[in-house]
Amino acid sequence: MSEEVKGAAPELSTAVADEILKLSESGNDYFDEDDFDSAIGVWEEALALIPEPQNEYIQSVWLNASIGDAHFLQDDFKTALPFFETAKSNTREDVESNPFVMLRLGQCYLEKGDKEKAKEYLLKAYELEPEDIFFGEEMKYYNFLKANADLKA
Repeated sequence: MSEEVKGAAPELSTAVADEILKLSESGNDYFDEDDFDSAIGVWEEALALIPEPQNEYIQSVWLNASIGDAHFLQDDFKTALPFFETAKSNTREDVESNPFVMLRLGQCYLEKGDKEKAKEYLLKAYELEPEDIFFGEEMKYYNFLKANADLKA
């Protein structure tokens, strides 16, 4: 008989983890075809398989970030932001060290008009990945950061 370790992070059953992985890959296929609504639907189905509190499971980081990204790419920043905030709240992974999540948080806050939070998160993203984090992104985000923070060359 195994004893539960106090403070140990909960684990999903293999069956649930496998189903989440299968749904996630299906969502990725839709995403790659720019079918963002279908991707979101499949990822939300996968997210629903994670018990509460979801932020104790590593899978919730990438599912929330993926859903947020699909909304972001549809210019629905208001809907995207809570997904990135939820991803950031994960207790299993140090999401503060994830440059992509920090980038999208900063971008969403800038689109929302919260320049202080935008600067905070865009700067974190830049500090984590200074060479490539803005590659492929609209220049307005880098230009905002450059104008509002002392970027070390």
